Amino acid sequence: MSASEQLGKRAQRATVSLAPVYDQQNAWQEILPPPGEATPLTGDRTADYVVVGAGYSGLAACRRLAELNPDASVMLIEGDRIGNNAAGRSSGFAIDHAHNIRAKSFAENIEPAKREVALNREALQYLEDTIVEHGIDCDWRREGKYHAAATAKGEKLLEGFAASLDAIDEDYSRHEAAALQAHFGSGFYRSAIHAPHSYLVQPAAMVRGLADTMPDNVTVHESTMVTEVDFGPPHTLHTSTGGVGRGSVTTPNLVLATNGFVEGFGFFAKHLIPMITWGSMTRELTDEEVDRLGGVESYGIIAAHPAGTSVRRTASRRILIRNIFSYSRRSSIVGKPLETARATHRQSFLNRYPMLADVPFEFTWGGALSLTRNGAPVFGELGNPGDGVWGTVVHNGVGIAKGTISGKLLAEKMSGHESDSIALMDSKGRPSRNFPEPFNSWGVRMNARWRRQQAGLEE
Repeated sequence: MSASEQLGKRAQRATVSLAPVYDQQNAWQEILPPPGEATPLTGDRTADYVVVGAGYSGLAACRRLAELNPDASVMLIEGDRIGNNAAGRSSGFAIDHAHNIRAKSFAENIEPAKREVALNREALQYLEDTIVEHGIDCDWRREGKYHAAATAKGEKLLEGFAASLDAIDEDYSRHEAAALQAHFGSGFYRSAIHAPHSYLVQPAAMVRGLADTMPDNVTVHESTMVTEVDFGPPHTLHTSTGGVGRGSVTTPNLVLATNGFVEGFGFFAKHLIPMITWGSMTRELTDEEVDRLGGVESYGIIAAHPAGTSVRRTASRRILIRNIFSYSRRSSIVGKPLETARATHRQSFLNRYPMLADVPFEFTWGGALSLTRNGAPVFGELGNPGDGVWGTVVHNGVGIAKGTISGKLLAEKMSGHESDSIALMDSKGRPSRNFPEPFNSWGVRMNARWRRQQAGLEE
């Protein structure tokens, strides 16, 4: 029985069949001071609103619901520790427009493209206001992002990207090899375009800070996995807290901000494409290694080719390499894919930083995301109208901005607000159905392999 069919009845129990399992190799989390003790959900509770998932969408939805409904009780549930979840495993690019080059499609329809940029900037402003208001220490920097090319093919893609930015009246600057070497400390790149309006951030520190500074009418429960749901309304979530015990919470308003794991609750089965992205980070560079490298202390690079390598140099004197997408039906982050990713990252690092060949990676990790064939997100009511089950999931790899704005606007929609931004989110439609298996998984893997081959040295 599907979740929508369950919602048409009363008190139908559904077992949550898909849940994240993460290791302790996420560099962003591990280089921070240890978090305080988690407060798992125990006993039987009630709340006016329950949000499942403390990623960008869930954090924004929770905060905004609490802001708009100060007399209501709001509960946020996260299966892992906040910061070690998918949101804390990203590269930390909070971007305002296309992360990768989409020269053929980005400027096909200029006005919608402009509205998308405005929507992303609304998200970034909401994040910045929150970070500043609460003094969240997360290395939030408006440094922009460099789209950089290492090959003639990459430079051709950069020209297409520049044309896209010109079409929507976006400002940018061009940089050639000598200037890039002075800035990056690496002679790997031939040219780059700098887009100035994006931010760089320590993602685990940011999501931990956002959770720690919730309004007073919010309770946060970490290390609490939802195992079953009695769909009503009202809806009762049954949870497991590992060795601590079990709990439950009953609510008339349930928000699923679980990204691709929404399938585990019975929604959008065979509509989502679960992926793992992989990253590796060096140990902290010594003074001598920093001098050997040169360049500035912090920057973010995105490869000219969509399947190429993203690079972060952080003010904490570490270098992040991120590439490789793995199709993973169960969102597994262990085993052979991790070893393959680490080896690929090592070569990508050596290509860019041969002067640091003696610097090892300290961490290699994966993080789950979910894509859809038509690029549509999930935003709004799930199942039958009026049953009180809502969703804000699937942001197609642009989670910090799109996840934040989707969560914020969903909370406003639930609270009876109307706006042009909500209307824009409503207009995006819903995910299209995948091809039947095994053709879907085969096609995704072949596409990823082909894109890597096309990227060439940009990887």
